[in-house]
Amino acid sequence: MTQTLTATCHCGAVRLTLPAEASGVMACHCGDCQKMHGNFNAFVAAPREAIGVEGAAALVWYQSSPASRRAFCGTCGARVVKEQPGRWLVSAGLIDGPTGRHLMRNLWAQSKPDWYALPEVHHE
Repeated sequence: MTQTLTATCHCGAVRLTLPAEASGVMACHCGDCQKMHGNFNAFVAAPREAIGVEGAAALVWYQSSPASRRAFCGTCGARVVKEQPGRWLVSAGLIDGPTGRHLMRNLWAQSKPDWYALPEVHHE
């Protein structure tokens, strides 16, 4: 498995480095993620202190719920991260190259719209 994952926004202004211990991919089907991403949100979670950030000045933050805030790139608009206490959920589509990860869980599956089937989960 890759030792470090690198994630970049569409324009490259924001670059994140995630540790090898980052989780597998999770897909959130909640209403907030549907509104934010136009679909479910696929992400990889890691402890905040383990994530390296370059281009932090390009991130635009806002409080999306009482317990969470989200950031997008102010240049290209890519949705980069959702911050929860102690961890970041990094948009999986921003990860460069092979990840060595698989979808490990569907969250809020009961909230998914009727126009797609739940993605298949791979248990390792």
